[in-house]
Amino acid sequence: MNKYELKYLLETLISSNDRLTDVAGKQTTHIAELWTEIGLKNEKINKLTNKIYELQDVIKSQRTKDMQEFFNPDRFDN
Repeated sequence: MNKYELKYLLETLISSNDRLTDVAGKQTTHIAELWTEIGLKNEKINKLTNKIYELQDVIKSQRTKDMQEFFNPDRFDN
């Protein structure tokens, strides 16, 4: 190889390296955005799960009240 071929090869490799560096940077940014999105969705899941537990407690207390009212109707003035 002469010096012109080496120079061309070097420029080609530098260009390829630059493109790969850009792609890696874009992928890193995209991954960071995905982790942010995952965090937001996990927060929403936790809030909804807590709401489910609250509603289950309400249902349980209502069911208990209904059973007590059924067995002791004189105690309730609904």
